[in-house]
Amino acid sequence: MRRQQFREHYSAYPIGFLANKEDANYGGKIFMPPSALEEISQREVVYPLLFKIQTEDNASSAISTDDGASKRTHCGVLEFTAEEGRVYLPQWMMDTLGISPGTVVEVINVALLRGSLTKLQPQSVDFLDISDHRAVLENELRKFSALTVGDVIAFKYNEKEYRIKVVEAQPSPTAINIVETDLSVDFAPPVGYVEPTRPGTGVDSRASNYSSATGGNGSSSIAKDIKRREEAAKDELASSRFAAFRGSGNRLSSKSVANASGGIEGSGRPASVRSYASNAAESKVPDSAEDDGDEQPVPLDLPIGTLFFGYKLRPPPGAEDQQANDGDNGGDEAKFQGSGRVLRQRRKR
Repeated sequence: MRRQQFREHYSAYPIGFLANKEDANYGGKIFMPPSALEEISQREVVYPLLFKIQTEDNASSAISTDDGASKRTHCGVLEFTAEEGRVYLPQWMMDTLGISPGTVVEVINVALLRGSLTKLQPQSVDFLDISDHRAVLENELRKFSALTVGDVIAFKYNEKEYRIKVVEAQPSPTAINIVETDLSVDFAPPVGYVEPTRPGTGVDSRASNYSSATGGNGSSSIAKDIKRREEAAKDELASSRFAAFRGSGNRLSSKSVANASGGIEGSGRPASVRSYASNAAESKVPDSAEDDGDEQPVPLDLPIGTLFFGYKLRPPPGAEDQQANDGDNGGDEAKFQGSGRVLRQRRKR
């Protein structure tokens, strides 16, 4: 009869002791010896392979949490290439268990529920500097097989290390399986984050500190802060865009010229007529203004990406009468009179 559960004791060492395995230090998978694979293959286990790692002496005060519970974490396996009697863990996992290199730990094969929701808390406000949190986390969480509530996991992005605490998990309150799972992620305010005080609201910074520490409206606050940063970046980009034909000019006569802001230099008043292409209704100039020799030139201020194909055609004075006379005199004339010739004559039958 096969035994159902894999349970062994190993000496734990950080992955940093292995050569050319630094990338595995930022993930949730461990290195186990080849004998563990042989032992697992002889037992009826549930896949994917998930393990619970806990310290050997659960009653020791050095390995107990504040509430007296033993420290433990959950993980997957990356390779079965470790030396016999050893397992290699990521550094953040060693810190979570509170152990030093060579400490004996117990590795137990377990089955976890597929996760549907997790809540994470960044351990530094530097996490807000990441532009696309969703894409970064989606890529980094692929290196993990399980998440344990209370763990402070680590990942590296742009040559900088970030640490995130797992605050909550569903449906299991202790640990969840995240392999090939549609997982929803929520955020708690980062450690040390203070919500900016809006002018006129009278919100005290101490109240914001308390809200951040207790988790009150934390998720909405961090989302609003990220949105404000994105809007500020868009406004800065819009203000720095190139604007064509914004300079001023001089005329040979003494008449003033419209400046870049649409006003008349020396007059202190804005231009009365805007660009024809931007607003045709407002750019229509009355007939009396057309005959006025003092009419000021109107700047053609078009938005970027707009094409202008000229103003509406207006015939010169008297052109309509001339067309009417031509229609009266030659209205019955046949057009294109004359005969034609071909190179090859048709044969008469």
